[in-house]
Amino acid sequence: MQTIAQSIGGEVITTKLAMKMEDTLQAFAVRAACFMGELEVPFSEEFDGHDFGATHVIAYVGDEPAGTVRVRWFQSFAMPERLAVIQRFRGHSIGHLLLERVRKLAESRGCSTLYAQALPGDVRYWERQGWRRLVAEEAGAGAKRIVAMIKAVDPSKPLPEFEAPEQLSLRHEPQLDASGLPLGTVSN
Repeated sequence: MQTIAQSIGGEVITTKLAMKMEDTLQAFAVRAACFMGELEVPFSEEFDGHDFGATHVIAYVGDEPAGTVRVRWFQSFAMPERLAVIQRFRGHSIGHLLLERVRKLAESRGCSTLYAQALPGDVRYWERQGWRRLVAEEAGAGAKRIVAMIKAVDPSKPLPEFEAPEQLSLRHEPQLDASGLPLGTVSN
C-alpha cells in the first residue's frame, strides 16, 4: 500500500494494487456505484470481459474504498480506464493520485506512453492532469463518442508522434468465448 501525504477529515489517503479477490470486489463496487448508479451505464457495458486480465488500483480514505482505475497493458503502452471516484470523495485529487500511481507502475514496467479514451465532457479533466488529445476532434459514432488521450510516462521526454486511425470505437465483446475474433471478421 502506498500512503499519500494527504488526508480527508483526518483520514489518510492510500492507494494499492488489487491483489486479492476482496480488493477486486472493492474496485468493482466503486465502479458500480459511479458508473451504473450515477451514470446509468448498463452492467454489460461496465463489466466488459477485460477485468480479470487487467490491473486494478484502488484508493482508500482510511479503510474505505474511495476510488479506482483499471489498467490494461499492451506492448508499448498502458491504458488506464474506468477511472471512478465515489461522489463524496471528489474534489480531493483522488483521481490524480490514482493516475499518478498508474504512471509510476507503467514506468516500472517499461512503458513509454499512457493512452486513454475519454468522453467529450471529461476531456478538460484529463487535460488538467497533463494529458493531450491524440486527435483534435472526437471520434466514434452516436452516444459513445470518445476522445483519444495520451501522456508520456516520463514527463521529461517528449511523446513520439502518433497517427490516429480514422475512427476509434469501443469494441463490444458480448461473446468473448465464441470465436475470439470481433464480430464481422472473415472467419465468423
